[in-house]
Amino acid sequence: MSEPDRILRRGPFLAVLLQGLPLAIGLASHALINLVDLLIIGRLGDDAVQSAHIGSTWNFLPMIVGQCVSTALLAQLSRRLGEGKQRSARAFNVRAQWFMVWLGLFVSVLTALPAVWQVEGTGVVGQVRDDAVHYLVVSNLGCLSMFVMMQTTAAMRAAGEAWMPLALLLGANVLNLGLDIVLLFGWPEFQIPAVGVVGAAYASVASRTLASLVAVWWLRRRSHVLSLRAARESIADPVAMPLLKDSWPQAIQIGLRASIVIALTVLVQRQFGDEATVSLGITTRLDTLVLFSSLGFANAATAYAGRAVAAGQVRDARMAGLWAALQAMAFGAVFVCIYGQHSETLVGWFLPDPSARVLELTQLYFGTAAWAQVLAAGALAAIGASYGAGSMIAPMLIDLVAFAIAAVILWGAVSQAGGLASWYQALLLGMAAVLLLQLVLVVRGGWARADMPG
Repeated sequence: MSEPDRILRRGPFLAVLLQGLPLAIGLASHALINLVDLLIIGRLGDDAVQSAHIGSTWNFLPMIVGQCVSTALLAQLSRRLGEGKQRSARAFNVRAQWFMVWLGLFVSVLTALPAVWQVEGTGVVGQVRDDAVHYLVVSNLGCLSMFVMMQTTAAMRAAGEAWMPLALLLGANVLNLGLDIVLLFGWPEFQIPAVGVVGAAYASVASRTLASLVAVWWLRRRSHVLSLRAARESIADPVAMPLLKDSWPQAIQIGLRASIVIALTVLVQRQFGDEATVSLGITTRLDTLVLFSSLGFANAATAYAGRAVAAGQVRDARMAGLWAALQAMAFGAVFVCIYGQHSETLVGWFLPDPSARVLELTQLYFGTAAWAQVLAAGALAAIGASYGAGSMIAPMLIDLVAFAIAAVILWGAVSQAGGLASWYQALLLGMAAVLLLQLVLVVRGGWARADMPG
């Protein structure tokens, strides 16, 4: 029995859980290291927290490109493997990995150029502004290694692997933590000077570079179903256009989600001041545990749905999306419950002496806006099944409508000159609309490729 058949025999619930849970843990560990970064950065003071938050928020934009292209590769390879086209999948993967290297180089340089304008647009000045610019430039130039890591682990997930991507993420994160301590505070015994807050950006780039090299080595093994040693294969299907065609709708979708965080950062800084931005820097970093982990379940749904569609099992492909949404929300709800019960302790980890205002605003966020991220996680996970079925445009159109509704709700709260509580409640309602419409698409939407007799 072939590998694709073995995965389909598990059924959508079990298949998504068995692959999605390790991926969710691995991606959550990546987000956890970002939190540890912030925890360590917090020893440097509120200004350092602001700089890191602003730099990492803008750095999320180029990461969207890499994530979307790697998801497109996951869907392409899953469908080829589901159809039994192993040689075609192997040849496509080789070309796709090279394409990501060149794309990473281009995006790294292109996104580093407007760093000053992006940081100054948030309204910060002085040392905060300088550190944020430095942090952003280093992070954006380091996109290449992260792009390679995204693309190689996407190929592993398409092959049904869950534990190797997890090991790579965990290994990179442990190394990142060690480098954080050395670069942020220095190591006098070895004459390594303290770099300050931007040391966290250098640590991330270095650890991801090493992890990406290990990932390439793993895929170069001849025994791997998607071995990179297939360079001499005569099959030369187009790569750039299929990947870009499948990824641009995703880029718009994730861009919509990133725009919410960016808009909140700008509005909160200008309307409520530094303490509110510091609180948002902590809470939105904690949110990444919820959202990153949801991508694990989304990827599992993509891999399963791609195989199920190729086998004519459309209903199972749809069920994979529903189970992925429920599992992602359950996983994320655990984090949010912990946040709400221990918000003061969590803030104390990041800031040794937080003000009463920062504590108050953090508690407010965890009681309202954090639950919006649980709903957003469910929507992202459900969308994974649509991607696997080859439906890229429909989820994007649904998101455009849903986020327009969310924007109107949020703008209504902002224009009424209310407090942050009304803003966060509006965000919660908006994300509920996004989740509902994406679930309707998964259950009732017309998946053009999926519904074709096969």
